[in-house]
Amino acid sequence: MNQKMSDWLKHFGPAWIVMIADVDVASIITGLQSGATWGYQMIFVLVLLIFPLFIIQDAAGRLGIASGKGLGEQIRNNFGKKAALMAAVPMGLADFLEYIAQYAGIAIGFSLIGFPVVLGLIIVFIIHTIIIYGRQYHQAEKVLIPVSFLLMIAIVSSTFVFHVNWHSLVFIGLSPVQPYGNPSYAYLLAASVGAVIMPWMLYFHSGADSRLHKQVKDLKNERLETLIGAVVSEVLMIILVIVGLNVFSGNKLININELAKALPVFGSYAVPIMGMGFIFAGFLALVVVSLGSAWGVLEATGRSNGPNSRKSFLVIYGFEAVPALIVVLAITGYVQLMLNMMFIFPIVLIPSLFFLGKLVSRKEVMNGSQYKKYEKIAFWAATIIVIVGGAIGVIASLL
Repeated sequence: MNQKMSDWLKHFGPAWIVMIADVDVASIITGLQSGATWGYQMIFVLVLLIFPLFIIQDAAGRLGIASGKGLGEQIRNNFGKKAALMAAVPMGLADFLEYIAQYAGIAIGFSLIGFPVVLGLIIVFIIHTIIIYGRQYHQAEKVLIPVSFLLMIAIVSSTFVFHVNWHSLVFIGLSPVQPYGNPSYAYLLAASVGAVIMPWMLYFHSGADSRLHKQVKDLKNERLETLIGAVVSEVLMIILVIVGLNVFSGNKLININELAKALPVFGSYAVPIMGMGFIFAGFLALVVVSLGSAWGVLEATGRSNGPNSRKSFLVIYGFEAVPALIVVLAITGYVQLMLNMMFIFPIVLIPSLFFLGKLVSRKEVMNGSQYKKYEKIAFWAATIIVIVGGAIGVIASLL
């Protein structure tokens, strides 16, 4: 193995983890529901979203590498305490919503394998809390990342048994002319945007890269990793749309008890594979989201370091995770619940995206690796796409 490949593998991880954790249970449900309701007509949106996903995540990774600090800390250092608070509050709200989405996904997994949902969720909460208290994030990732590959392989392998109408995929799916004015389409469009870019992703990516002490020379490989992750995650979403079209077409809302039909190639093993996949994918997302929160909210509030940092985070975690767990235990309509969470994320992202765009454009922050003019244009164009997607969802939900 040559030295360049060895160096790349040594620092491989943050960008890929972000992208794979992004294809969580909520995203899987969103993709399947989009396919069930609109089929190929949702594919153009997913292809288009590769652009903002790559641009925005690349900015987060670039900030962490070039400045040596995470997004939350840089907001506080460069814009002051009030600005940091303005970013931290939506971040805390986003964490709460994200915990709801992940616990709902895990609940679906337990339901599929026939394990008591309430007991299962309580066990997951306890294990997650132990990981957080002991700061055993990386140990958990070593187990969960390989499992995430298995879920992807299961999803991709099952698509070979489904019929793909290539004419419709190309001439309908890739057409920019879609029924954007239809409230149902607009709602799922916004959910797809929210499933692609979530607030925790920015804080985790920038924080992880800064803590790995990556150098400017690593930016090229980091960008490649981010690009590969962006393409793979959206290709997976497109596959999910095709599966949803073939399995659940015409369903107003997917029945969770029929989800295993999306893995016909595994026969009688489809149900446990889907169930365990949902549980592990949801748990991976919980771990990554909580870590992003530790590096986001605490950095923004100036409590990421010092003897009381762990206590501060546990308090924040308790205020976010416990109510989220209670909400999921009290509600059974998990599919609708997760879809509702998704279209809110682009709106919550606005403050963080604003500060991220400003920071990566500052020479003194980026140590000479600041954005060039064309990169600034690309970033703000990507930001507009995300915000417009969220606004569309809000309007559609009111119609």
